Amino acid sequence: MSDRRPLIARRLRPGHWVALDAAAAVLLGIGFSAVAARGGILAILLALAGWLPLAVRRLQPWPVFWWVLAASAATGLTGEPAWFLPVAMALHAVALLQPRRRAVTALLACLAAAPAVVVPIAGSAWGDALSSAVFAGLVMGLTWTAGTAVREQRAHAARAIRQSAREAVTQERLRIARELHDVVTHSMSVITVTAGVANHLADSHPGETRKALTLIEEIGNTALTDMRNMLGLLRRTADQDGHEPMPGLADVPALAERAEAAGVTVETDVDPGLTVSGAIGVAVYRIVQEALTNVIKHVGPTRCRVAVLSGEPGEVRVTVRDDGPHRPAPSSRTPGHGLIGMRERAALHGGRFSAGPRPEGGFLIEATLRTRDG
Repeated sequence: MSDRRPLIARRLRPGHWVALDAAAAVLLGIGFSAVAARGGILAILLALAGWLPLAVRRLQPWPVFWWVLAASAATGLTGEPAWFLPVAMALHAVALLQPRRRAVTALLACLAAAPAVVVPIAGSAWGDALSSAVFAGLVMGLTWTAGTAVREQRAHAARAIRQSAREAVTQERLRIARELHDVVTHSMSVITVTAGVANHLADSHPGETRKALTLIEEIGNTALTDMRNMLGLLRRTADQDGHEPMPGLADVPALAERAEAAGVTVETDVDPGLTVSGAIGVAVYRIVQEALTNVIKHVGPTRCRVAVLSGEPGEVRVTVRDDGPHRPAPSSRTPGHGLIGMRERAALHGGRFSAGPRPEGGFLIEATLRTRDG
């Protein structure tokens, strides 16, 4: 299929429209003044007075309309049957560029002018006068409708663009908030718990203290790397693609090791044959990260099982289950930011999310993400 370019490849600017109006006004003014020449010099001057101001109808639509209406009405009183044509063009500019109240006022003025111009010169031909007035009103009404429709379409498009921009900003803020929450909360939770253990064992078990401090250093470095990646993505322009890879499925076991250092015994079951895209991998990693963070913060030392397995065709299922003491179900009105973030990540990939206490004790988090459309 050939790629055909439009006749006018570039959008016309306001100056271009003014130039077209000026050319049309001059040509039509010359043409109608030549036709009106049979009525003498006054008819010629009235024709020019009605057409030439249309050259600036987009620059000064309101005063141009009233001038053209007055001049054209005077032309109509001399017997010119096409007196309403320049009025229709001026009315179109008012409907297109002026506020709605002015546009309606201009339309009413035109509808009132049609019989006011035709009736005085009708004589006994009332039928012809009525049809002429109706025809002039229809022409002017149609141009007003066309201008109003274009103005409303432009206003709607502008509102849609503003709404889209606001939604894009909101979604970006939510994305940044999720990433910051997951990175900072998880790292600080593990660091806090590990620091507490190190402080408790500082005198009696210096070797364990050293291991805890080493773990804190590693977690801090990892958190700094994640933060640098995030800031790099925020600062990156279109021609800057270099950044550290984001975490994914392969990094889930490292999360389990950190949780175990904080006293949580974690059993992981990640399907070795599972292959997902980078975005899905990041979402799975963040969900597991936040779920383990909640176990560390709200439960403490316990047993936990993390499973990342294939679900239905085209789905990946994430399950995090702990055996800690009973925790109340999250309120639908005041859920934590972590649960909100996990739910949003699942929803972004067409999935489902649930979180709540288990009947036999502990807490269960389940998320299902779509790995492909369909």
